[in-house]
Amino acid sequence: MGSELLSPLLPDGEKLTQRDYNFGPTQPRCELKVDGNLVVHFSGDVVPAGTDVIAVNERGMRGLGHPAAANIGQDARIADRGALAVDSCSYGGKQQKFVAEVELKQQAIQDVSERRGALRSLLKAYLPAAMKDVGCS
Repeated sequence: MGSELLSPLLPDGEKLTQRDYNFGPTQPRCELKVDGNLVVHFSGDVVPAGTDVIAVNERGMRGLGHPAAANIGQDARIADRGALAVDSCSYGGKQQKFVAEVELKQQAIQDVSERRGALRSLLKAYLPAAMKDVGCS
């Protein structure tokens, strides 16, 4: 993903740091900090094909503020402070789904519709990149 997609969502600061970690080969995570403060959290998960990802994550998305459907992947939601997208893929020889999530821990963009637009653009790039990184094709 290019910095042009991420930078609008980051607050001003001196130092940007990234910490990548995984809960397993199918669960990548990444935290971005500005001046030591957590600002964006990325996560991905390979889940069984029959999982209703939107229903499972409904409460969490509501907590991020007014989720609305978006045309990204198979299904997606963009909220005031985060976004989620799901797409079908093949992993380990089986049909699966990949779930990509972005959560803003700080809001650099005060205008909610502008922030949602920036989240939409970021998620659209993050979903296929994260899928490729875990080998979900």
